[in-house]
Amino acid sequence: MLVDLHLHTRFSFDSREAMENYIEKAKECGVSALGFSEHYDYDAYVDGADIPETDIAAYTAYLDGLKQRSGNVKLLKGIEFGYRDFAVDEYKKLIDKFDFDYIINSVHTLPNRGDCFHDGFFRGKTLRENYFDYFEAVLESVKADYDFQIIGHIGYVSRYRTESGATIHYKDFSDILDEILKEIIARDKCLEINSSTGKSGSQFLPDCDVVDRYLELGGEKLSFGSDAHSVSAFLNKGAKLKDYLNRRGVKRLFYYEKRKPVPYLV
Repeated sequence: MLVDLHLHTRFSFDSREAMENYIEKAKECGVSALGFSEHYDYDAYVDGADIPETDIAAYTAYLDGLKQRSGNVKLLKGIEFGYRDFAVDEYKKLIDKFDFDYIINSVHTLPNRGDCFHDGFFRGKTLRENYFDYFEAVLESVKADYDFQIIGHIGYVSRYRTESGATIHYKDFSDILDEILKEIIARDKCLEINSSTGKSGSQFLPDCDVVDRYLELGGEKLSFGSDAHSVSAFLNKGAKLKDYLNRRGVKRLFYYEKRKPVPYLV
């Protein structure tokens, strides 16, 4: 059974879900482990976005308390950091202070542009130019000097687009995507396969052709995340992912415990 490492709860600004509901759902599905990864978007905070930061002390204390009542379900303590270069020192402090099992490094915003979620992000440039700017930021994030384990939802920039040509295909950005994938491999990071694709037209983020290329380049570390903000999306597209992995001959994925990779069979 897949281990879903990208789950948001009421401790994130954009979710109202209770942790307990994910745990009960995991028990129903026979899942042995799951991971919470609440938002901490220091990048958006500095940009002036009206987004409350996760109270990490409250989040981690609550999760630690639940571990005593989760039965056979292993609870993993993650965090999702929104990358920008000025945020790295802040994230280092938080990593030193809290005992995260893993850190997801995601790009949500670009300088003077805001979040890719907003239409205003795309004004003044072509869709391709905006996508390339995003991939440049992802490449920079992979090289960031802090202890993260997972690169989150590559292709996020396309999640909320509906216009023609919005789907990201490897062949259209092969040079920059190769740079990103080679850096992930060289730095021994893990590529997340995220099943929250929104309106992008992709099956996953990144889509299968990008994951194919990662495997061709010798990449081995893959994780799964539904990016669920409610329990109804827990393990979303899990069956489709397992079918894809089976066709590609991938027999294992990874989760992280105490920031160390743990392989498991799928």
